[in-house]
Amino acid sequence: MILPDKAVYLPNTTVRLSLTEPAPGGASLRVSRLDQVVRSLPATGGVVAIDGLPEGGYGVDLLAADGGTLASTALDVRSEPLARPRYGFQTDHSSAADFAATTRLVRRLHLNAIQFYDWAWRHSQLLGPDRYQDPLGNEVDLPSVRGRIEDLRALGCDAFGYVAVYGISRDDQYRLRDLQLFDADGRPYGFGDGFLTIADPSNPVWAQLLLDGIDEAAARVGFGCFHLDQYGWPKRALRSDGTLTDLAATLPALVDQVIDRGHRVIFNNVNGFPLAASARCRQVALYSEVWPPRTTLADLADLVRESRAASRLPVIVAAYPSCFGTEPRERAEAALRLIMATVFSSGASHLCAGGDGRLLIDPYYPRNHPADPATIDLLADWYSFLVRYGDLLLPPEVTDITGSHYGDYNGDVIVPGTEPRPTPGTVWARVMSAPTGTVIHLINLSGQGELDWDRGREPVPPVSGLSLRLRRVTAEPARVLVADPDRPGPMRPVDGVIDGEHQVHELPPLGAWQLVYIPHPEG
Repeated sequence: MILPDKAVYLPNTTVRLSLTEPAPGGASLRVSRLDQVVRSLPATGGVVAIDGLPEGGYGVDLLAADGGTLASTALDVRSEPLARPRYGFQTDHSSAADFAATTRLVRRLHLNAIQFYDWAWRHSQLLGPDRYQDPLGNEVDLPSVRGRIEDLRALGCDAFGYVAVYGISRDDQYRLRDLQLFDADGRPYGFGDGFLTIADPSNPVWAQLLLDGIDEAAARVGFGCFHLDQYGWPKRALRSDGTLTDLAATLPALVDQVIDRGHRVIFNNVNGFPLAASARCRQVALYSEVWPPRTTLADLADLVRESRAASRLPVIVAAYPSCFGTEPRERAEAALRLIMATVFSSGASHLCAGGDGRLLIDPYYPRNHPADPATIDLLADWYSFLVRYGDLLLPPEVTDITGSHYGDYNGDVIVPGTEPRPTPGTVWARVMSAPTGTVIHLINLSGQGELDWDRGREPVPPVSGLSLRLRRVTAEPARVLVADPDRPGPMRPVDGVIDGEHQVHELPPLGAWQLVYIPHPEG
């Protein structure tokens, strides 16, 4: 295994890579940016230092003397470290938490943002004593939390303190009764047992209470960033004086007030509400938690498309694979692969993993799933793929040109036997225009009778015999390269033949997802 010492690096700083096992004789480390090798050095010693990398996403491969790939990882070099957020979570805030395992996961998965979920004393009063139990009885040790925030910062990872922007705790509901929101029958909105009721985000008294608590948490605990949560309902409600309020307007306004205090923010757009309004806020990213009726892979792709159309902010999708709690690991992993293939190829990242090696399967994050080591290995490969090829996946300039370039009528990109939309039992083909070339995504939906994203399924059967017909635009054929997150290593060139106005390439067998890259011709 190759383990970077940080989740993200500033340009032209020193990168240190730990080789967790001795490399065999003649082995070398090769650093690549897309298909270009930028460093090659002998793999000697336990730690290898690399200097002088400019901004970009890089792959690092440990190669045997015969050129075979022994291990791989990736490096994200950013002048703005959160420009491409990879979000994780932390739920154990006790003094006994195994935070060394968390920092190791941060390094393996290149997580540059961690949500500290439910660290606060009360929803409507964030800070209490240094040691307490949260409203559901979980131990919180604030001195430990402060130390962990600093540990993450040293890895290039920011800690986001979770804050419910309008939750009034049971103990405060009488004192703050005039700040609550009410339904048509005059009942306070909230959870059925009265654990929480919902405050009016536009009420200046509530806003001041929240802002003061966030400021105090930043000063006393060390949070520089906050995850602002809402529940997706109500969307319109009555204030205590009987007037109607529209939360699509008042929630983003409250988010802006937090940002105006100098805090970095991620706000939860539940199922995309209120995406159009919150996209105007100066957030770190556009984050959306997914619920029915967004139940299919096509729904995930649509949500990312809506988010990217609303703003140039990076996009994070929180889609919790609950099937890990109900299905055998192999079936849940097959579902996870298709979730990530859909989200990553659409131009977003996915909140899924965190803690000491856990998966989110429930909206209450402490109800998480301890991941099998094989699942963490899978995530390490796929998250490294996201970093390595982030320049082809994530820039706001990447656009979907499937409708204008794919298929026989358009004639630019033809992949016989595929479909341009996610269709059960087929291979889903997507064509993207990236700053440095054309990208074709092939997502393997063969053998699938339905496309619900949160449903365990049999491991994806490989598909062989796919070919690419690419319209020639220069006398010299365009280069065609492929990459696969389940086959870590350098991009592989695919030879082709000329057939009239097209060049034809027989593609390698397709696993869950294959990325095909056609760089723009030089000059």
